[in-house]
Amino acid sequence: MNLLGCPPVPSGAIAPAAPPVGAAGGQVTAKWVALRAALAKLAAKQPPRPVLVPTPAPIGPAAVVARHALARAHAAFFDACAAKWALRDNYRTQPGRFAQLRAAILRCREAQFTYQAAAAAFHASPAGAALQAARAKYPRF
Repeated sequence: MNLLGCPPVPSGAIAPAAPPVGAAGGQVTAKWVALRAALAKLAAKQPPRPVLVPTPAPIGPAAVVARHALARAHAAFFDACAAKWALRDNYRTQPGRFAQLRAAILRCREAQFTYQAAAAAFHASPAGAALQAARAKYPRF
């Protein structure tokens, strides 16, 4: 019984189909056998074409080195900026506070210049040229 107190009613969508019985069942099976035989004849006359998958372009070691250098420089730049912004709300009265802020700013600028150099090296590599070609296919919003 379900929650409403009524006995459950079997659904046609859930109930399994009845197996074919009698003369109609034999006809259905014979039709399927004939259909499969006809399809096998057609397949034998026209064999399937081989699917040609283009081989991927090899990745050059210089592109891998440039990509890794860019990733390392980006991570260092992100960490230096985070360290600089972490000192933003530090209002200590100790004498080394401004020296610490200045050092964080200089590290952030140095990391930024390193990242810019790594980005320029990446975009000069074949992987960067391929990236620019792929971006040129799609309009920017």
